[in-house]
Amino acid sequence: MHDQFSPTVWGPTPEAEAFQKPFAGDEQLFVVFFMDAIQNEGKSITEGRPIFDDVECLRIIVPGDRNNVVVRPASAQDKQRFAKQYGMFKQGMKEEDQITGTRLTDWPFLTRGQCEELRYVGVRTVEQLAEVRDDVALRFPGLVSLKKNAHAWLGKAKNSAEAAMQQKTLDDQKSRIDSLEHAVREQAAIIEKLKGERAKA
Repeated sequence: MHDQFSPTVWGPTPEAEAFQKPFAGDEQLFVVFFMDAIQNEGKSITEGRPIFDDVECLRIIVPGDRNNVVVRPASAQDKQRFAKQYGMFKQGMKEEDQITGTRLTDWPFLTRGQCEELRYVGVRTVEQLAEVRDDVALRFPGLVSLKKNAHAWLGKAKNSAEAAMQQKTLDDQKSRIDSLEHAVREQAAIIEKLKGERAKA
């Protein structure tokens, strides 16, 4: 539980390097919303006892840098800036379920131990791993190599997805052409049938 006027902040404040430019690099951040009880100092003084309010809070982590974490009550701008995560929070999703991307545990190139080590430094997805800052990656043995592998894997996955979409488009076009050709053949058959009936008449 935190004091209303002194929200818990670990590491650099929002003015730190990662947060200098509004919305810049947001896709690299691990962001979750959660509820916390924060002391209402005014009501506490009035009532002569501790009074706490349930407040929507925000945790921002720079993946790979445990010293760059911000925890504070969520502002209206936060809710707009991280609308996707806030929407999941409002749907009742827990912090772990607010993660977007390919989870490290679903990536076949990491051991369970590596997943736990990366989780400890705030990296939860392959996308986050691929975007870990170089200066952060250099602090951890093997992280530079893992970052390169993640980046390459995502590139291949994207190319495969694009190829699959192109193939689907071609398949859809072929299906429409086949349907049109079938309709034309049916119409031709009907016309020939009508001609035959008229000839007999």
